[in-house]
Amino acid sequence: MRCSVFVSFFILSVIALCQEGTAQTRDATDIPDIMSLRQNLPSAVRQPELPSVSMDGPVKPESYFVGPGDVLGVNVWSSTPVQQRVIVSPEATVLVPGVGEIVVQDLTLAQTKTLIAQAVARKFVRASVTVTLLMPRSITVEIVGQVIQEGKKEISAIQRADDLIALSNKFPESRLSVDDYALQLSALRKGTSERNIAILRRNGEILRVDLVRYRVTNDSRFNPYLREGDVVQVPPRAEADNTIAVFGGRMRPANFEFVPGDSLSMLIRMAFGFTQGTDPEHAFLTRLTPDAREMDTLRVNALAVDQDRAPDMPLRPGDRLVIPERSDPRQNFRVMVDGEVNRPGTYPTAFGGSRLSDIIHLAGGFTRFANLKAAVLDRRGVEERMGPELSNVLLTRQIGLTATDSADYLREMRLRLRHDAVAVDFYRLFVQGDSTQDIIVQPYDRIVIPRLEGTVYVFGQVVNPGNVPFKEAEKVDFYVDMAGGFTQEARASDLKIIKQGTHVWLDPQETVVEDGDQIWVPRVIHRPFGEYLVSIAQVATVLSAVVAIALLAKTYSK
Repeated sequence: MRCSVFVSFFILSVIALCQEGTAQTRDATDIPDIMSLRQNLPSAVRQPELPSVSMDGPVKPESYFVGPGDVLGVNVWSSTPVQQRVIVSPEATVLVPGVGEIVVQDLTLAQTKTLIAQAVARKFVRASVTVTLLMPRSITVEIVGQVIQEGKKEISAIQRADDLIALSNKFPESRLSVDDYALQLSALRKGTSERNIAILRRNGEILRVDLVRYRVTNDSRFNPYLREGDVVQVPPRAEADNTIAVFGGRMRPANFEFVPGDSLSMLIRMAFGFTQGTDPEHAFLTRLTPDAREMDTLRVNALAVDQDRAPDMPLRPGDRLVIPERSDPRQNFRVMVDGEVNRPGTYPTAFGGSRLSDIIHLAGGFTRFANLKAAVLDRRGVEERMGPELSNVLLTRQIGLTATDSADYLREMRLRLRHDAVAVDFYRLFVQGDSTQDIIVQPYDRIVIPRLEGTVYVFGQVVNPGNVPFKEAEKVDFYVDMAGGFTQEARASDLKIIKQGTHVWLDPQETVVEDGDQIWVPRVIHRPFGEYLVSIAQVATVLSAVVAIALLAKTYSK
């Protein structure tokens, strides 16, 4: 019964196609609706819906070999389309109703499409014929070597060697714990070859699988579809295997197994090209001699090779491509302005810096409270230079400096961590118009404009230490008197003026008191009587030595 219904359907389809050439003027409503007839067929005749299959991309007809179990769609496109599903038989043939049996053994999908289309077209001269793979078959293959689960596996014919390896490395719940599985999988990934995998075909053919090249080229030759009876061998990657590598600059270091036929362009592609900030035009290739005792360096324009503008270069085991980093001076160069300016903040500058007057102009100029005589320019980044600078203390002994001088040098260098000032006079530049003070402000410098305090701070051995009013052109004695004068313990001869901007300690004869300065009066040092006796004894010893030398010289002169 089922057979008679199918034959009736096929006869109706053929009649409709044959009438196309002789009855082109007929009303379209007179042509039988084949699709509606198919819907009215008994359920036993209707073909089931095809299940979906996980795929890594469209099937490539030139790479896929047709085999028993594949479901093909044969479509005859005319005024009344005819669609047929045919299954490749166990004998690797296709039986197309009304056309006959077609042998497709060891044919690719592209060859099968052409063969079936030509056979059908001979029956339906005026129709267009297409053939489509509707459902790939299931196949049985075997895998051995560096996988967790060796043995035979059932997979789809559109799956490749990497799919089989992944399937064979799935967690075997009945064999390993989760921790053991993680350790074993990690060891496999480190010690398994990805470029020397072999596929043994039933006809004796051996195919080489290179998964690294497949990832970067998507070329099926390096990771073909599997076929019935294939045996996939996954070898280990020994430590002694010859390798090629690429690194340098901002490139992610990458090592690959060497495979005969590797070239410079392929190494670049396997490393996924050049990263941003590298200089491939000035790359170099290091090449070891066979005994690895010597190394040659070859300059190469890797960018030109990658873009096919220069000849490619075959590689040898041990070759390493070094891509240097491109020097890019562009950074977030900036200068900070704090204190008494109208727009304090951070301002951009170039690599070579900007004029001090230009930076102040960007900051809106000074406020009326700006103390230009105490303004300072600090050089940032001194912390980065302090390591080499402090190490120079060890060299001071070699050039004849005393231990005291070396200690003073070390102390001064440590003070620079807090204050690394640039010698510039803001008052001379912005009030007196001295252009020699209009220096270049370097990136990351900091300009500090203090506020006019209107006071001078006097402390130490004075009767009333604290802030006293500032008065232009007054001497130190004026401010000491304002603070109540010296105490009995004051050591007035060692009085110091501490400048507000630089915090340098100066004697009164070296500077004048300015707004915001500090005056320090030290205490008289009281020493125990025994210390004076020691000093007297030392002096007496020196005098005795001098007298002895003088007498000796007088004796010899006679």
